[in-house]
Amino acid sequence: MNYIQGVYLRSVRWTVLSIDIPKENEQTMLAVEQMFAQFHSMHINRTFGERVFYGMFQLWLSFEIVSFGGQIRYLAHIPSNLRNLVEAAIYAQFPNAEINEVEDYMKNVPDYNPETSHYEIWGTEFKLKKEDAYPIRTYRAFEHQASQVIVDPLAGVLESLSAIEPYELMAVQYQIRPTDDKWKEAGLKLIKELKGDPEKPSAPNAVFDIMGRAFSGLLDMVGLGGGAGEAEAKKPDTSLLLGKMAFLTPGERDAIAAIEMNLSKIGYFTKIRVLYMAPKEKFAGEKKAGIVGAFRQFDDVTLNGIKPDMKVWLGKPFQLSRTLEQPYINWVIRKRKKYFMKFFRTRMFLKGSPPFIFNIEELATIFHFPLINVKAPQMVKAEIRKGEAPINLPVG
Repeated sequence: MNYIQGVYLRSVRWTVLSIDIPKENEQTMLAVEQMFAQFHSMHINRTFGERVFYGMFQLWLSFEIVSFGGQIRYLAHIPSNLRNLVEAAIYAQFPNAEINEVEDYMKNVPDYNPETSHYEIWGTEFKLKKEDAYPIRTYRAFEHQASQVIVDPLAGVLESLSAIEPYELMAVQYQIRPTDDKWKEAGLKLIKELKGDPEKPSAPNAVFDIMGRAFSGLLDMVGLGGGAGEAEAKKPDTSLLLGKMAFLTPGERDAIAAIEMNLSKIGYFTKIRVLYMAPKEKFAGEKKAGIVGAFRQFDDVTLNGIKPDMKVWLGKPFQLSRTLEQPYINWVIRKRKKYFMKFFRTRMFLKGSPPFIFNIEELATIFHFPLINVKAPQMVKAEIRKGEAPINLPVG
């Protein structure tokens, strides 16, 4: 299966698009949410023969925010046959966008070797702090209700990307893969647990209950039962039927409502990767704190949050003795760097940290085009606004 899936994946052609949005972009993140909803039409339910005999599986899209020495660009690494779908979805919400095919910026980066490469790297992937059903803090929570001013959730990420030197590169990959609604089953089960809904008795228990009632009635008939007093004592406690809903705190009720809202929207399997690269002699390891910290603003202490996956983090602390563990730590880090760079370069979705599920509102929060009030100093935006041709334009 790995072999035939590899053959299928190698047959797929990929295209890199540069997406420039006009400076006067007044569209909100709701437009980006609708854009992701349109992307979901790429979802395909593969047949048994396609999966087993031809290795075909659901492909993915990679949207990237890349800083080339502080100059930020929005890119998309997509299957070539989905280019029309992606462009149509973007133009539908951003008619004045400029979309052009460009060369993959990772194509000219030499293969990384810890001993011989002239550059150093750091990177990580992210994961959720709780189950997928718990939503993160979305863009709706970044709006000041009184002034109706929206604070851009990506402002911290964009600022970290712009605050690098001309010889450095920092990139964030948002890989998304559409899924059906089966992921919601675990969320519905979680809601029942939080509500404390009583479980329905299984068939064997129901049968034994009926037999027990019949036997108890027979004992009453022959005078060996407990009579009406015992029957009264054995009455079920109807308060249990209410579950825990009557005793939930306002915060717990809000959490259940947030989960229900989260499950009401389309979902994607999602992966987030971050890469920082610089010459070895100028590598600034402290810059990783800025980009990791920028993702903390999506955390909601009562719901969910994003954190680095330490199994993929390009670093490893010692446990007892730095001296004794250093050879093993160096070996682990070299291995992680090798595979991380390979997966980042190829945008490999099937390797690395396990994907989690975001709905389209969460995706629009963590990835969207800059709002009109974002002042990132070197944000690349379309300078020219396109207009329609005059109606009376002569045709030769």
